[in-house]
Amino acid sequence: MDILILKNIKKMYDDICVLSIDSLSIKKGTISGYLGRNGAGKSTTIKIIMGIITPNQGEITFQNEIMDYKNPTHKKYIGYCPDYPAVFDKLTVIEHLNFMAYLFGLKNPKQIETKIEKYLKHFEVEKYKYTLIKNLSRGNKQKVAIISSIIHDPALLVYDEPTLGLDPLSIKQFKSMLTEYTSTGGTVFLSSHSLDIIEEIADTVSIINDGEIVKKNISVEQIRNSLTSVEDYLISVVEGRE
Repeated sequence: MDILILKNIKKMYDDICVLSIDSLSIKKGTISGYLGRNGAGKSTTIKIIMGIITPNQGEITFQNEIMDYKNPTHKKYIGYCPDYPAVFDKLTVIEHLNFMAYLFGLKNPKQIETKIEKYLKHFEVEKYKYTLIKNLSRGNKQKVAIISSIIHDPALLVYDEPTLGLDPLSIKQFKSMLTEYTSTGGTVFLSSHSLDIIEEIADTVSIINDGEIVKKNISVEQIRNSLTSVEDYLISVVEGRE
């Protein structure tokens, strides 16, 4: 089943089309990599999915319902993390995570506490729970942002370069979090220049170039079986050799 479907999406700025997607679908329970060079349209696509910007035309279907940008109730079921720590600097870690949990509709204090403790332990940041976020390192702020994205058990996680600022151990923790999440039916749409991460955990990749999707849902296993890497495959596609 496709959890997310984009159809005939166009985004214009001053009569210049910066994004034109005829169709793109994401299957439930998978990790889908979204690749392309800088300025290709990855972040624009993600911002449209998240309702941060509105397309000039087209529609997005999420869980069999067309997204309504004037009443974005779908956001309750999506977790999002951009390439910077989208957190409240003046709150402590525990205050921020409690606030995010209540914002997404979680009501049971014990359930919230259990979830927060689980992810703080997973990312080894328990000792910072009462620390003001503004006093954390860039990497630890990003960990808090990642925890915020998954705290409400969303149906879909949307990530735009989420591992920027993370050290190798934290990246390993991030990958294991996603593997556990998808094993229970969660879905991930992941844009990243860290192609080794994509190659290790993604099921499929789609490639965007100059605002248009040029490859859709290509199996990572298929790429491996062709005796090449995701990195080499991406380069060959954007250079027009594939």
